Amino acid sequence: MMVRTPGWILVVSIAASFVCPGQGDSQTVERSAVQALRDSIKRYDEEITLLQHFLEASTVDRRALQHTGVKSWIISSPMLRDSLFFALMEADSSIQSEAGAEAQVLATASDDVIEIRFGTAVFKGMTLKRALQNSSDRDLYRKVVGSYRYSKDIELRDPDFILPTENESQLMPYDRLLDKFAPLTLASNPHPVDARVDLSLFGAAFKVGPRWGGEIKLGYEEIGFPFWTAGNIAFLATYERFKFGFQIPMRAGRNSSTLFPPFVIKGRKLNGTRGILGEIDLGPFGAFLSVSRLTESDTDGLTDPNDFAYITGVLQMYYSFGLAFNSTNFVRVKVGGGIHRVVEARLEQRPSGTGVEQAIVADDPQRFGSPLIKFEYVNKDVTEKFSAGLQYYNLTITLTGAMEILPNLLSLEMKYIWPITADYAKWQNSDFLLISPRLRLTF
Repeated sequence: MMVRTPGWILVVSIAASFVCPGQGDSQTVERSAVQALRDSIKRYDEEITLLQHFLEASTVDRRALQHTGVKSWIISSPMLRDSLFFALMEADSSIQSEAGAEAQVLATASDDVIEIRFGTAVFKGMTLKRALQNSSDRDLYRKVVGSYRYSKDIELRDPDFILPTENESQLMPYDRLLDKFAPLTLASNPHPVDARVDLSLFGAAFKVGPRWGGEIKLGYEEIGFPFWTAGNIAFLATYERFKFGFQIPMRAGRNSSTLFPPFVIKGRKLNGTRGILGEIDLGPFGAFLSVSRLTESDTDGLTDPNDFAYITGVLQMYYSFGLAFNSTNFVRVKVGGGIHRVVEARLEQRPSGTGVEQAIVADDPQRFGSPLIKFEYVNKDVTEKFSAGLQYYNLTITLTGAMEILPNLLSLEMKYIWPITADYAKWQNSDFLLISPRLRLTF
C-alpha cells in the first residue's frame, strides 16, 4: 500500500538537515523524521480502520439480497461451527452471549464470504477477515467456504415476488391483490395522503390513515339491486378489509326519475328494511352478510301497501384469485355462491285498544340460492385509468365500468343490471342503468 507522506514532515526534515549539519544532530533529526513518518502512517491506518468500521456498521437491508447472485447456508458440522465460533470470539468476546446459536454464512457465487452470523452477532468486512486470518486453523476460511456443499441452504429468494411481463400473465400474491383492487385506489394519489373521500350517486366512502374509514352505500349490488332498487341505505365502519354497520329504509326511489336525460332511472319495486350487515375481503376468501326486517314504523314509504316485497337476509361467500397481465393490467376472479331471502307482504287494518291500526301480514319467505361468478378488470396506467366488471348471480348480469376523466379527481362510473330471463320476479326491474360522476378528494 502506498502511503503519502504529509508535506510538513518533509519540510521539517529538510530544514533540520541544513540547520543541524553535525553527525549526531543529523542522526537525531533522521530518527525524528522516521518517527514522524511512522506516526503519520499509524494515523492514516487508524483513519482507514475507522472508516472501515463505519462501512461495516452500515447494515444493508437483507431483503435487497433476495434477488441477487448470493447464497447463504447454515453450517451443519458441529466441529467446524465451534472452531469458527472460538475464532470469532477471540476477535470480539461479546459473541459469547450467542453460544449455541446456528452459524449462518452469506457468500457470493464465487465463494467470497460476505458475512457470518451467530444469532444477532454479525461479522463482516475487515473484522471477519482478520478474525479468520488470526485463527490457529489456517484452513478455516477454506473449510467455511467448502461447507456449503453439505450444509443446510437458506432460501434468499422471495417466492412471492412476481415481475409480470407484457407477454406472460402471472398469478398475483394476495397482498398485491388487495392493494390493486382496493375501492379507493382506482385513481389513488401517488403521494402520501392523510385522508381520501369518494363521492358518487352510488354512495360515499372515506378513509383516514392506512386502516380506518367508513362507507355509505345504497342497495344490494351484491345480488343485483344497486342504487335505490333495494330501498335501503347502509352506514358502515371499515377497518382494513373488514366492514360492519347497519342499514335503514329510504323513502326515495318509488317513482322513476328523468333528472339525467336521456337516461331514465326506473323506480324501485322493493322496500327497505332495518338491520345489520358486514363484509370481509381477505384476498383468497370473502363474504357478505345482511340480516334485517321490516317494522311497523317503516310502512309510510311502501311502494304498494296492498302488495309489497322486501329482502330480509343475504349471505354470500366466495374464493378469489388475481392475474397480472403486465405492470398495469390486472384481473380478479371471484367464484362462490349465495342465498338471499325475499318476503311478500301487505298491510291490513286491525282493531287495537286505541282504535284501528295497520299491521304487516307477511307470507312465508322465499329463498333464492345461486352460484356467484364475478370478473373485475383494472387498468392502472399512469395516463389512463379505467376499470370494468361483470357479475352473474341469480339469473342476473351486473355490468360495471369506470373511466378516469381528471387524474386523481374525477371519473365517470356506470352500472347496468340485466335479468337474463323473461320470467323475472315482480319486484325486479326489467333492466336498470345509471351513470354517475365519482369525485375523489385527498387531504
